Amino acid sequence: MEIGAGATIHQLVDSNRVYYVGLSLPPLVEREVFLAEFEESRRCLGIAAERILMKDFNPRNLFDSRSDILQFLFELNRDLKPDLVLVPSSRDIHQSHEVVFAEARRAFKYTSILGYELPWNCMEFSMDVFNTVSREDVEAKVAAMNAYKTQKDRMFFSNDIVGDLAHVRGKQIGREYAECFELVRLIL
Repeated sequence: MEIGAGATIHQLVDSNRVYYVGLSLPPLVEREVFLAEFEESRRCLGIAAERILMKDFNPRNLFDSRSDILQFLFELNRDLKPDLVLVPSSRDIHQSHEVVFAEARRAFKYTSILGYELPWNCMEFSMDVFNTVSREDVEAKVAAMNAYKTQKDRMFFSNDIVGDLAHVRGKQIGREYAECFELVRLIL
């Protein structure tokens, strides 16, 4: 979420109730280490601790938990009534992200939904919606990414790539910085 939408989340947090919903923890990182890194990332983006909703589904096989995930998301939709939901892109090839996208689309079908890009998982990406963000939003996104010290050896956790992509997306629309999303559903 931080890579695909961190600057937008930082931007939205001041004037909206922003919730983070996590369905699983990464399989190759110790639980306590990841949770400490996530806590720092959350603080960088400004998401309130009480608005973090974490589940513990098996990250290697979300497919087998689809009905439980759908029920969980359906209940969130009923209770929170969100105006906007950010999910991985429909073109994301990661098996867990495919499940998250499919079940979120079912649960939030009467809500605006944007799909964010995770560049290493998207061989194609529809650049339908651009959100102009500030340098401060991008810096918060970079800080949130830097919180994941156990992930720093992964290419897309690089400060340069995160900032460069925001700059490229901004240039595509004549702005300094932007994030780009796939339009899944728009309710006006």
